[in-house]
Amino acid sequence: MHGVVVGVSGSAEADAALDWALAEASSRGVPLTAILAWTGPRGVQPHEYQDLLERRREDLLALLDAAVRRTGLTSVEASAVVAEGDAAESLVAAAHDVEMLVLGRRRLGRFGRLVLGSVSFEVVERATVPVTVVRSDDGAAGHDASDDGGAQDDAGHDDRIVVGVDTSGSSLLALHHAAEVAQRTGAVLEAVHAWQITTLAPLPGTWGWAPPLDDYEAFAATTLDNAIEAAGVRLPSEQLVRSVVHKSPAAALVEASTAASRLVVGARGLGGFDRLLLGSVSRQVLEYSACPVTVVR
Repeated sequence: MHGVVVGVSGSAEADAALDWALAEASSRGVPLTAILAWTGPRGVQPHEYQDLLERRREDLLALLDAAVRRTGLTSVEASAVVAEGDAAESLVAAAHDVEMLVLGRRRLGRFGRLVLGSVSFEVVERATVPVTVVRSDDGAAGHDASDDGGAQDDAGHDDRIVVGVDTSGSSLLALHHAAEVAQRTGAVLEAVHAWQITTLAPLPGTWGWAPPLDDYEAFAATTLDNAIEAAGVRLPSEQLVRSVVHKSPAAALVEASTAASRLVVGARGLGGFDRLLLGSVSRQVLEYSACPVTVVR
């Protein structure tokens, strides 16, 4: 497969992901593949099994047709595949070499993995390609069916791509990816570098010394500029916004997501162990972001 792959199940969350994926495929000028994972029943005759499989395929085609009607994106080359087996396994296998994998975000509860949903969480952890997770109320945020990219989202705000930058290799890849989206769609790219002083400065009269807060902020701004240069971002000045924020990275990005059409993060930042495939900041923005989140490796 190539192009954009989206997981489909018939839920409101999956329908939102399908709409978003159609718009993304249209913007990129690539085909879309909608995948429905299905575990067939046991103890049925071969002909009965094939009949059930064909019904699942008809259901999937109906969902795809409905999404095309909703979005008006009739020019996208779209196909439907029923994958037999575990949902996470099927999606990871199908998205081996594609440009992007798109999933819906299911909100089951308030804590931990229940917020994201076990299938989405596992796929984001294991996929080797960029994965975008879309909430049901995100819809096709940032995309206009009549214009591949558009200058405004459905709420009338300027189309804005927010990317978290912490100078790790993962975040530089995210920055490069976000710049490509901004260049392709005409959206404004906001590069956010969040920093914190997590301990108190030494007390007066002690041996220690802490630089003025302005010095920290200037250093953070230089760090962000260097990361933008290292990622090879080449956008007009009016299309690139640099934001240096004295706040925790997750809080800064979740806050920025309220005015964004898309949030892009690296899978792992500076603080994680190699065995932790998804960093804590990425986890938090996936769970609490107000817009679609793309995780890049």
